[in-house]
Amino acid sequence: MPSKAARAALICIALLGTHAVAQTASGDSGWTGTLGLGPVFVPKYSGGKQTQILPLPIAYVEYKDWFYVDLFRAGAYVWGSQDKKQGIAFSVEPRMGFTSSDGPKLTGMAKRRSGVSGGPTYNAEGDWGAVSVGYFADLSDASRGGYFDALYNRSLLKDDHWDLSGTIQASSWNSKMSNYYFGVKAEEATAARPLYTAGASTQATLWLTGQYNLSREYAVMFGGNGTRLGSAAAASPIVERRLVPLLYIGFGVNL
Repeated sequence: MPSKAARAALICIALLGTHAVAQTASGDSGWTGTLGLGPVFVPKYSGGKQTQILPLPIAYVEYKDWFYVDLFRAGAYVWGSQDKKQGIAFSVEPRMGFTSSDGPKLTGMAKRRSGVSGGPTYNAEGDWGAVSVGYFADLSDASRGGYFDALYNRSLLKDDHWDLSGTIQASSWNSKMSNYYFGVKAEEATAARPLYTAGASTQATLWLTGQYNLSREYAVMFGGNGTRLGSAAAASPIVERRLVPLLYIGFGVNL
């Protein structure tokens, strides 16, 4: 991600994944899942049309039912049920900001810092799928805002080679966070970019993720999503498109 804070979060995920591979190789492993690396295609800022390609770790791993990484979210459990089907975790994920050079509608605007958000999440899974509900606050003093997040994941196909799942996610940003990333300050206003105060906004995201196992050891990882910005965010004069895409593909090692 563009900022030091977001990059630090992703580097931590990469280092933890590297440690997982080392443990697997030594035969002392509590890790499961798949760890990979590949290009991630994302807009330069949320609502912008220009795309950037970031080489990033792609991880869907878990350590002894205690620690997990699901792509851009990592968490550690502070409580879990005896059957390991429910738990409460402290989870973190990066949030991407922007600079004035990331799009023509941003020219002359002050930098919006990327950051790391974190908070408690309740996670549960069963034959019906998996859910996660939680609240994330800004831990990096960027927006100083927060959001409620809820997602439902269900496996669509799983056999010796294919593992495909779909996820529906909703993130309800409070007005402080929404205005930080989508608002236009008085000193940033122009004839083409009027003053704008963004209120609370709920973003809806549809995910499709999976992997193709080339063997027991190696896999091709892939996925993508489309996020529909809420009305308060989409109405911002800096937004160029309401539907925000993300795509990734990479080569992974099954742990």
